Amino acid sequence: MSVSSPVVVLDIGASKVHCLVGETEPSGDCKILGMGTSPCRGIRRSAVIDMPRVVESIRSAVAEAERAAGLKITGAYAGIAGQDVQAHSSRSAVAISGSSEPIDERDVERALAAAEQAAPPAQAVALHRFVQSYAVDGEPVQNPLWLHGHKLEVETLSATASEHACTTLRRAAEEAGVGIVGFLVESVATATAMLNTDEREMGVGLLDMGAGTCDLALYHGSLQHLAEIPFGGQDITRDLSMVLNISPREAEQLKCEHGGVCIEEDEADEALTFRTTAGRSHTILREQLDAIIEARQQEILEFVGREIERSGHGHQLAAGLVFTGGAAQLRNVDRLGEEVLGLPVRIGQPSEMIAPDAVQGPACATGIGLLRFASDSTTELAPTLDSTGGNRPRLLDRVARIFSFL
Repeated sequence: MSVSSPVVVLDIGASKVHCLVGETEPSGDCKILGMGTSPCRGIRRSAVIDMPRVVESIRSAVAEAERAAGLKITGAYAGIAGQDVQAHSSRSAVAISGSSEPIDERDVERALAAAEQAAPPAQAVALHRFVQSYAVDGEPVQNPLWLHGHKLEVETLSATASEHACTTLRRAAEEAGVGIVGFLVESVATATAMLNTDEREMGVGLLDMGAGTCDLALYHGSLQHLAEIPFGGQDITRDLSMVLNISPREAEQLKCEHGGVCIEEDEADEALTFRTTAGRSHTILREQLDAIIEARQQEILEFVGREIERSGHGHQLAAGLVFTGGAAQLRNVDRLGEEVLGLPVRIGQPSEMIAPDAVQGPACATGIGLLRFASDSTTELAPTLDSTGGNRPRLLDRVARIFSFL
C-alpha cells in the first residue's frame, strides 16, 4: 500500500480557524504534515457575521500550515456544522429481475443510486447519505447480497447543509486564496476519529462541545440523528465575564486555567485572583468559580438530554456518549454529564493518528476528524496541493456519498 496524496482540511469555528495537512500512511494511520491555527472573531454560533475577519483568519491559518508542511495549499475540504446542517430520511425500492437469481452487487448499487436521487429539501445540498436498513420483499435484512426476492428496499439518512452556508464559506475561503474541494459535516467527520466500530454497533452519541454551539450525532449501527445545541464554551466565558465583571479575554483564561465542574472537596477553598474591568484585584474561591461554570454546563447538558429524548434513540445508546471539542476539556465535565444524562460518558481522543501532542486532545477533534474522514475518502478529487504554485483545483459543487456501517 503506497502513501496517499496529501489532503487539506479547514475547521472554521466560532473561536478559531484550524488548517491541517495530512496523508495516510501504509499502516493506515493518518499522519499530520503541517497545521496552522488562527483566532476567529467573525463567526457567531455557526453564522458568519464579519466576512473580512473570517477571510483573514483563514488566510493566516493556511499560511502557517503551508510553512509547516512545506507545500503550497490551493484547495481544501471545509467542515460545516450548526443550524445549517439537517438530517432527512428517505426510502427507495427497486425490482429484482428474475427470482431465480440472487441479489448481486449491481442490484444493491441500483437501490443505492435510487436513494441518492431523492431530492434534498429546497435550498439544501446533500453532503452524505447513510444506509439505515435494507429489506427484501418487505423483510428486514442486514445485508441483501445473495438473497432471493422480487423487491429490494433501502432506507437512507441524508446529511444536508444549506446552500447559503456553503456559498458563504466558499466565498470566504476563495478570498483567502483557497478553493473548496468539498464540504463535510463536522460531527460526521469527527465520529470517524472518535468512535470505534463496537461503539457504533452498540449505539453511541457524540457531543462536539464547540465555542459557539454543541453538535450532537447519534449512532446505532449507522448515523441516526443530527442536532445542534445552541450553546457552547463562549456562553460559559460570557457568564464569567458578566458575573465577575472581568474582560472576556480574562474570563476565558480563568475558565481554561482553573475552571471545572464537580470539584473535589479539598479544592473548594482554593483562592483565585483576577483583575476586574475597573482595574481592581479581586479574589474568588474555586468553588464559586466552578458553580458559575457548572450552572451553564448543566443547562447545556439538560438541553442535550431533551434532544436525545426527542430523537427517540435514547434507549439505543448502550455505549453512552463521547464528549469532544474545546469545552470538553473542562475538568470533570464527563462526571457531570453522567449525572445529568444518566448515561456513561467518556472524553474522546483521536485514534490511529501520527500527530504532535498539541493536536491529540479534544479541542482539535474536529480538525482531526475532518482530516481522517477526507483521507479515507475514495472519491476522486482534484489536486489540493501544488508545490509549484500552479492553478487552483476545479471546485466541486457537492460531495454526495453512500456510507454503510452495517
